[in-house]
Amino acid sequence: MDLASGEVVLHAAGRCEDGYGGWAAVLAYRSHRREMSGSGNGTGVTPHRMALTAVVEGLTALTRPSRVRICVADVTLREKRAQRRPPDEPDLWERLRPLLARHHVEWEEPDEWEDEGPCDLAAELAYHQHRGEAVRAGARGEGDTLAVAVERFLAERWDDMHAFEAADDVISTLHFSVGWYGDTPFTEMEPAELVDELGAFFSSTLPHKEHASPDELRTARRVVTDLLNWLVANGHLDADVARERLADIDLTVDERVCIKEFVDGFGDDDLVPWPDRSRAEGRAEDLVEDRVDSQYLTIADVAAGSLTFKDDDGYDEDDCPVVGPVPVRPEIAARARTGWRILLSAVKVRGQWGLVEVVSGDP
Repeated sequence: MDLASGEVVLHAAGRCEDGYGGWAAVLAYRSHRREMSGSGNGTGVTPHRMALTAVVEGLTALTRPSRVRICVADVTLREKRAQRRPPDEPDLWERLRPLLARHHVEWEEPDEWEDEGPCDLAAELAYHQHRGEAVRAGARGEGDTLAVAVERFLAERWDDMHAFEAADDVISTLHFSVGWYGDTPFTEMEPAELVDELGAFFSSTLPHKEHASPDELRTARRVVTDLLNWLVANGHLDADVARERLADIDLTVDERVCIKEFVDGFGDDDLVPWPDRSRAEGRAEDLVEDRVDSQYLTIADVAAGSLTFKDDDGYDEDDCPVVGPVPVRPEIAARARTGWRILLSAVKVRGQWGLVEVVSGDP
């Protein structure tokens, strides 16, 4: 057998839940990489069948006999090879046997894998295909409603949106966001109602669901932008209304991304602990002159190395309690904007304010 020079590494993965399966194979040869994936559904679909499919498809893709190292985290497959048990997937084993005879194959156990990156990628691709099967099944509902439209949109675009794989929270939050109007027929909704409901997805629902990261916000913008364009293309929404909302969404997301990056910029060295006996003599409460516990405060002033906050909730402008100036690193101050409302805790000791925690923020 004339083998190709060098070794091919085949990373295979399978995923299945509730009869919706996905498989993926990542072939790595020197500096080259090829990704393959697919899906299946039905009572006969199992994680083992999906993993075995990934191995078969990966080996089939090789154009000449090769040295192949197979990395697959499937216990059933490893047991069947070790014990030489009769295969319970005869159609796949019938395809696999000549492939094993054609190539020089070594099977590698998960604890022997040197590079987990391609293995993780294969697992992500398999999961994405599994989710796609579930999404397509959910798109078979009847009715001309927003909820059904969202499912059809996801089903149509799923194969082109691997970024969605990392955004399950975004999609589930979108479903929750449209839930209030989800079962209302389009004929009973004004266009403004529709876009306003999707606008709430950014202004309140998403940011407060586990404090969405900048990447989640950017992914959400891609999802909703594509959804609005899809609604226009399918005659559910006026193009001018969608264009106006998309401009608002861009501004909202950009602002929230900036706020999140500002909040995430605070590290442990930028925060102070509550005073205690281990840090100073006397009772801890005697050292604290003032404190703020988990409260939204507005950034009132930004200086090169400090921030000043005000509690303007229910107070007149001249009577607002002031927290600060609070020392911060110049790079943190450079990210801050006056008017932002930041959820924080702070303490004043011996005339100096310090931040104890910075949690989240609103424009």
